[in-house]
Amino acid sequence: MPLFTFYPYRGDGSSTGFETFECADDPGALVRARRVLSEHSSSARVEVWQGERRVGVVDGAAEPAA
Repeated sequence: MPLFTFYPYRGDGSSTGFETFECADDPGALVRARRVLSEHSSSARVEVWQGERRVGVVDGAAEPAA
């Protein structure tokens, strides 16, 4: 399975680190990004990359309130 890198970002634009996970495909990686976002309470968004290719962004502002 392809390896994806997830970068959580705070509201001020600073990154809080990164995590890597193997996912079956891009849609699966974006689902994982939502989970990463929910696990990092200080994060406003998560960017997903596969190597040098930006897969997408999950924005916390667009997520429904729990």
